[in-house]
Amino acid sequence: MSTTSLVFGLVAAPEEEQASKSFDRLATWLRDHAELDIERKAWPTYRALADSVREGKTDVAWLPPVVYSWIAEGVTPIGCIARGGNTSYSAALVVAASSKLVTLPQLRGAKARAGWVDPWSAAGYVVPRIELARAGIDPTVTFASETFHGTHRDALLALVRGDCDVVGTYARIREGEEEHSGAWSELEDLRVRVLTTFGSIPSDVIAARRNLAPTEYQRAAAALSRASSDPEGRVLLRGLFGGEELRQGIEPGHEALRLAFETATAKGLFD
Repeated sequence: MSTTSLVFGLVAAPEEEQASKSFDRLATWLRDHAELDIERKAWPTYRALADSVREGKTDVAWLPPVVYSWIAEGVTPIGCIARGGNTSYSAALVVAASSKLVTLPQLRGAKARAGWVDPWSAAGYVVPRIELARAGIDPTVTFASETFHGTHRDALLALVRGDCDVVGTYARIREGEEEHSGAWSELEDLRVRVLTTFGSIPSDVIAARRNLAPTEYQRAAAALSRASSDPEGRVLLRGLFGGEELRQGIEPGHEALRLAFETATAKGLFD
């Protein structure tokens, strides 16, 4: 059986060298064990990733939930990423541990500076903005300034530097645990306080462009499934995706997320 070669698209990681090494290790395993050769193509923004799939520049992609929700009709899902057995997560607004902001209502009139991830980041912009509006806190007038930093890591580092006062990012909420974990947990000596958390967000999706040849789709799906069921493969999946398992199908909630985004956009929440 010959090796299948595909372009794998994803959003550029903050630590490019380490991300490239993680990808290369998984790519080597897939080539040796499943005869799948994947070429890494990192895109600078969520929208650029989506466009690359639409334009056929990317064959298989790691799609954050908002990106998948917007281009679902143009892709065929392979599976969703499970992290610690969970296929959903939450959004969080966090402040520095020393911040005078303690409760969500205190944002009114505080003229805080908001730091976000990307205009299409579910936890890092879209969901917090929608939920703030639902709570009666209009984000279009609440913040003194709003800036985008590209990644969760860089948004949190901006908070540490004092470039912003509140940041939107992702959180992992587990029943029975008093303290939440999240993007901040992956950075050493980062002292933040969770102001609030929002909702349940469906997990990222691995998907192929809709017009990918069926044989190539099947090869990609089989290869990633094999990695997900192999002890060494699972370690490599975690190194790249932060999750050790690729589950078949997708979580419910993507269409609801898309509709909420469309409705909020129509109301001017994302102008």
